[in-house]
Amino acid sequence: MIQFEKILLLNPPGENIYLRDYYCSHASKAHYYWGPYDLIALSGVLKNYFELAALDAMQHRLTPDETIERVLEINPDAIIFLTGAVSFVEDFALMRQISEKCERKIHIIGTGDCLLAEGDKFFAEYSFLDAAILSFISDDIVKYLKGETGPFNHISFRKSDGGIEKGGLQFPKEEFYIPIPRYDIFPFKQYRIPHGLRLPYAGIITDYGCPFHCDYCIGGELGFRLRNLENVLEEMRELKRLGVRELWIKDLTFGVHKKRTQELLRRMRDEEFNFTWVCLSRVNVLDEELLMEMKAAGCHTIQLGIESASEELLEQYTKGITVEQVKKVVEMCRRIGIRILAHYILGLPGDTVESIRKTIRYAIQLNAEFASFNIAMPRMGTAFRQEAIQKGLIRDDLATLDNSISQPVYETPELDRATLWALRNEAIRRYHLRLSFIFRRLLGVRTLYEFTTLFREGFSLIASTRKGK
Repeated sequence: MIQFEKILLLNPPGENIYLRDYYCSHASKAHYYWGPYDLIALSGVLKNYFELAALDAMQHRLTPDETIERVLEINPDAIIFLTGAVSFVEDFALMRQISEKCERKIHIIGTGDCLLAEGDKFFAEYSFLDAAILSFISDDIVKYLKGETGPFNHISFRKSDGGIEKGGLQFPKEEFYIPIPRYDIFPFKQYRIPHGLRLPYAGIITDYGCPFHCDYCIGGELGFRLRNLENVLEEMRELKRLGVRELWIKDLTFGVHKKRTQELLRRMRDEEFNFTWVCLSRVNVLDEELLMEMKAAGCHTIQLGIESASEELLEQYTKGITVEQVKKVVEMCRRIGIRILAHYILGLPGDTVESIRKTIRYAIQLNAEFASFNIAMPRMGTAFRQEAIQKGLIRDDLATLDNSISQPVYETPELDRATLWALRNEAIRRYHLRLSFIFRRLLGVRTLYEFTTLFREGFSLIASTRKGK
C-alpha cells in the first residue's frame, strides 16, 4: 500500500489567466484573478491528516518549466491539481511532464468541471491520471489517500488492474462541515475580484450546489446541501482574525432558505464582523425584506443571472424567471443601495441578431452597475451540451472543449461565429461606453481599490473587443 504523507495542491499555470473553481472554468476577460476555491476548501479537508503544500502557479504567473521546478523541489507524494474545460490541454500536458520528470512515482489526482462531467474520457486519454475528485466538500479524498479501497461516492480512481472505479454524485441530506482551510499556504491576500470594494478578500460558502436546474449550468447537477451555520461563522471569525475585510460568498444561489439566511445575517451583525461582501443569487429568491437585511449585514453587490430579454429562451433553457421579476428586483436593489452585476448569455440556439440586440437594449434599460456579456458555452455535464451534440453544433470529443468562454465554439442557422462575436463586442461597447454610465460609475466609487480596479478592468474589457475571432 502506498503511504501518502506530503500532498501538493496545485493550480497550474496557463497561457491566459484561467479561473477554474467551483466546477466552472473560463478565461479572465481582464486582469482580475480570484483564488482557486476548490483547492482552498480541500486544504481544510486534508489538513489534519497530511503535510500540505500549495502552489498557485497562475497567481505567481509561473511558466510551465518554473512550475515543474517548484514541484520537484517540493517533492510531494501526491499532487491534487485543478483543471477545467478552458485549460485542460495545457493542464494535462504539464502533469504529463511532471510525471515523466519525477524520479519516483507521484500520485496524480485531478479535480475540475471536465473531470466531473466526462471523467471516463480523461482516464482513457491520460494514463498517468490516478484519481479524480468529484466534490471538494467530501472527505472521500482522505479515505482514498489513507488507503481505503472504495468504492467512493466522490472519488473516481484507477484500480491496480487498470480498470476505473467510478464515483457518483449522491449526497446525504444532512448539513456538511468544512474544517477551516489552510489560508497560510495560499497567497490569498494577492487575489482580486473585479466587483469588490476592499482588500484583502476571501471566498466562503454557506451551502453547496444549487436547487435549480438551468440547462446551461452544471450547478444543479451537484445536489444541494446546507453548511453547518456554526461552521460558517467559525470560518468567518478566522477570516476576521487574518485581516480579511471583504467576502465573496460563493453560494451558487445565496438566500435559498430565507429563515436560515436571515439567521446568518443576524449573527454576522451581532458579531460585528464588518465585512463588505458580494454574493450570487436569483431574482425569484430575493425579496425586499431579505435585501434590506443583506444590506445591513454588509452586502454591496449581488450577481444575478439575467441571461436574456427573450421570455422564450428563458423558458426553453429552464431558467425559471421572467423579465418582470428581473425588473422588480433590480429596482428594489437600486432603492436599497445594493449594486447589481448582471450576467447575460448571447448565442443560445434560438437567439438571433434581433433578439440579441433586444437583450442589449434590455441591459441598457436595467442599467446595472456591472454587466457581463458572455457567449453561450455548451458546458460539460449540462443538458445544453447534450442538445448541442445532438444538433451537430459541436463534436462529442475532448478537442471541442479547449475554448475560452469568451469565444464562440459553434454556429447556428441564425448566427455564424463572426456575427456572434461581433454582437458580443457591440454589447460591451454600447453598454460600457455610455457617458451616463461612465459618470455614474465614477460617482459611485467608494474606495481607492475600487477606483484603480474600475480603470484597469474597464480598459482591458474594452480592449478585448478589438481582438479578432
